[in-house]
Amino acid sequence: MNVRGIFFTAVFVMGLFIASQGIAVAQEKPSFNPSIPLKDNLASNVGKRVSLMISTGESLEGTIEKVGDHFVLISKLSGKDFFDALVRIDELKAVVFRAR
Repeated sequence: MNVRGIFFTAVFVMGLFIASQGIAVAQEKPSFNPSIPLKDNLASNVGKRVSLMISTGESLEGTIEKVGDHFVLISKLSGKDFFDALVRIDELKAVVFRAR
């Protein structure tokens, strides 16, 4: 196999890798059911990226890590490297997520 063949093989493999990552991201969209409590909705979307609107009007965007009885742990906060947030579930006013 010559250099040109190796190059095209490498590009093909990289293309497959990128395409598989796109498929994985497409499957990770959050889905919420309005007929169940907010706590249960959050628990069913652990590992998904959401934006939480809290009662003070502030918005926190990150990944749902854990959901407890009274708090939700959000990691990988947008715009705040190396920070996580522990948010009271009863202080949430809205959960914004990418649906399409």
